[in-house]
Amino acid sequence: MSWILGGGAKQAAAAVGQVAGVFKPNAEASEARGHAYDGAALGQYAAEFAHPRRGWFDGLVDGLNRLVRPVITFGLLGILPAVVIWPEGAAIAFAALALLPAGYWALVTVIVGFYFGGRMQLKAQDFQKSVQEPADRAPEVIANIKRLRTALSPNEAADDDPELALELAQGLDSDNPALRDWSERGRGEGAPGS
Repeated sequence: MSWILGGGAKQAAAAVGQVAGVFKPNAEASEARGHAYDGAALGQYAAEFAHPRRGWFDGLVDGLNRLVRPVITFGLLGILPAVVIWPEGAAIAFAALALLPAGYWALVTVIVGFYFGGRMQLKAQDFQKSVQEPADRAPEVIANIKRLRTALSPNEAADDDPELALELAQGLDSDNPALRDWSERGRGEGAPGS
């Protein structure tokens, strides 16, 4: 009896917990691992910026690193006014660019794709999430629209959905005299716009 009430029950519970841990991870342990991972990432990021810059070269490299996307973007957009202001020079520049080999353009494409591709991928994933959320709620919205349309015609509610008709009848038997009057008149005859 002491084995059942004492250590035996604890041992059995521990064994069950170990077996269950094989099939479904422990939520508390998963949270602890996630917290440790986030802490390590933040620690690494903080360590990168904890020390003051060693010299002008570090500052220059950091500045250049932050300028790549803006320079590419403004450079490409700057072509448009340059062509309008200086068409002869733009024609000469484009003729010179046409002489560059295809391998150079492939390299430029890879570099621009590297700098903008990761950001585009994140934005695309965010867009997919934003599209998926309304799609997941669509059945609920359709059901609510059906309820609203049926509420506008309570006489037809019994034909379409008996449960909904009962729910509407219970809702209209409230202490609100305006709702009672509205339900007795049917579709709201006499209301503005009817």
